[in-house]
Amino acid sequence: MSKELSSFVKTVITLAIVFSLGPYDTLRELSPYNPFAQLQEWFLQTIKPRMERNVVEIPEAFMTSPEVIVNRGYPVEVHHVVTEDGYILELHRIPYGQRDANSHKNSTFIQRRAVFLQHGMMGTDHFWLVGSTNKSLAFILADHGFDVWLGNSRGNTYSRKHVSLNPDQDEAFWDFSWDEMGKYDIPASIDYVLNVTGQEKLAAYFGYSLGCSVFFMSASQYPRMNDQVDIMVGIGPTVSVAHLNNYFRYMAPFVNIYQLFQRLFGIGEVHTNDGVLHSVTRLICETSKFGEQFGRLWLSQIFGYSDEFGMVEYYRLLGHYPAGGSANTMTHLLQNYNFGESFLRFDFGADENIARYGTPYPPEYNLTRVTAPVFLIHADSDPFAPPEDVAWLKERLGNLKGSLRVDNPSFTHGDFVWSPRVAELVHFPAIDLLPSPFLYKKTYAQVMPHLH
Repeated sequence: MSKELSSFVKTVITLAIVFSLGPYDTLRELSPYNPFAQLQEWFLQTIKPRMERNVVEIPEAFMTSPEVIVNRGYPVEVHHVVTEDGYILELHRIPYGQRDANSHKNSTFIQRRAVFLQHGMMGTDHFWLVGSTNKSLAFILADHGFDVWLGNSRGNTYSRKHVSLNPDQDEAFWDFSWDEMGKYDIPASIDYVLNVTGQEKLAAYFGYSLGCSVFFMSASQYPRMNDQVDIMVGIGPTVSVAHLNNYFRYMAPFVNIYQLFQRLFGIGEVHTNDGVLHSVTRLICETSKFGEQFGRLWLSQIFGYSDEFGMVEYYRLLGHYPAGGSANTMTHLLQNYNFGESFLRFDFGADENIARYGTPYPPEYNLTRVTAPVFLIHADSDPFAPPEDVAWLKERLGNLKGSLRVDNPSFTHGDFVWSPRVAELVHFPAIDLLPSPFLYKKTYAQVMPHLH
């Protein structure tokens, strides 16, 4: 794949912007007589089956996250968390590693400490499972003795549920942005993990990209959150995005048009994994050598150009990403870019902002209130978290313990997910920061009081 081809991709960005602004790509609620719905039906019945005959068969591209975990030889549990505002989030747990299949049964006096991993925007916990087993953070942590919990943000493939709202029928389901993830999803998920495990603190919270932002939002609002983690590790932290350097910066000037489209077409959900537009794109990317190069170039415009993107990882990722989310989640990113160096709540417009916040502009999150110990890991060639934005973040966090600049000048945002060197450059240095993976219970009586 040639870097020179990226100039060609940039000429296609206009089409990509139109694609990104396009209405609700699953088209679930359109009338069957609508030409868009008819086009979708024709594609699903006629073209897609023919193209699928040529799809490269990488088994994990067609598995769920729990199935991937089992396929790698690890135990898995599926848990569901209900947030304060009624969203049902699906967590996936790897309670112990491959080497501990027998020893975990003899844990009367020892308990594995819990760690929590939160993915990036429009993704799922599959981000932590893309690489080979000895390169993926979730499996490495399990093999180091930790009890690993993988979070899933509201609206993605696994958390598309609510106690009363139907995501296919109720537009209100999609009325959320980064703010609600930080206010509700992270506190509910961490509280659940601590309640199930009976522990007072997580050994660590790992956030990737938006997974960092939502933790900082949560910790700045709820002081208790800072006391519920021994350390927060922020990987490729997307907080201020003033220096964003991927194709989303070309979308940012059109954010008001984007919001207008939302209102006109009733757009709530975007970039679903099974939407017709993404299905077409994915099939093109999976069915020919040209398609593979096109797909890699498309991903490079989001995650940065990577020299180390292997074929297997590429097809695994295509099967799971993007995983859907709200249009407001995308809008929030574009708004923060337009506001410059800042970390703001969602901008509803002057009148609505006054009603909600008491000011015509959205207020800024106070990062000095993030008093949990934080360690940041960043890369010079990261288009989502470039050095200028990371430097801005470092100056504002309330308890920054240190940072690691990845020792590879070409390392990108995507390399945190798929690089064959990510364990060496990122995961193992991060694990060196963590406390012991084990808690030693004081007495058997304390563990099993009902025996007395």
